[in-house]
Amino acid sequence: MDFLIDTLGDNAAENSCNFKSNSTSTPAIKEFLAFKEQLFNSQENKVKAKTNKPLSSRPHIHQKSSTYMPSITKHRVQGTSVSTELKDALTKSVITPNFEELHQVPSYKVGKKALQKEKKKEKEKTKGKKWYGMPRTEMTEELQRDLEVLQMRSVLDPKHFYKKNDLQVLPKYFQIGVVMDSPLDYYNSRLTKKERKNTLVDELLADAEFQKYNKHKYKEIMEEKQKTHYKAWKQAKKNKKKK
Repeated sequence: MDFLIDTLGDNAAENSCNFKSNSTSTPAIKEFLAFKEQLFNSQENKVKAKTNKPLSSRPHIHQKSSTYMPSITKHRVQGTSVSTELKDALTKSVITPNFEELHQVPSYKVGKKALQKEKKKEKEKTKGKKWYGMPRTEMTEELQRDLEVLQMRSVLDPKHFYKKNDLQVLPKYFQIGVVMDSPLDYYNSRLTKKERKNTLVDELLADAEFQKYNKHKYKEIMEEKQKTHYKAWKQAKKNKKKK
């Protein structure tokens, strides 16, 4: 039996060799060499056809930028995490930009009393969870006058019944709203631009009926003070204080 060892490689020098049959080879070897030559020629033709194709006919492959350099993206993610950790650490540090101007080094550990004071201050900023975290508003002169007028509403309008005030002191937590006119209301029920004022005190001063009632009430009070029994009661009060 004849044996054949295939020594053909993938290199170009080896592929360029010619397949020639020797006279001494058997018909089986000749047939095998002819098959090998056909296979080699078919592979060469395929490679030439691929290289000769135009660019438009070739398939265009899209590649994401993240697949090229995964190591760089990892370093970037690690850098961001390190920067956030440094920022958190610097916020807790005692040394600040104005550290040289301080007369005393601030203590790192806070005592129990200091923590209690801080918690109390934070609680006073809002009304609480039951009031949905209503913030404490800054008191101004206009707001103070409006709140005082609201507390005296039963005196200013005696014909109307009002409930007793919950607090004798002015409230710390409150909010101011704006009443929007409904388009369904008739124009007589709405206030004109001249009648609208910025505060409640300005509205009361502009109201003619309110001014008339105040003048009448002031006269009554002054007349009672001029009476003899009122003067005697006032004198007796002074004598008690002297004793």
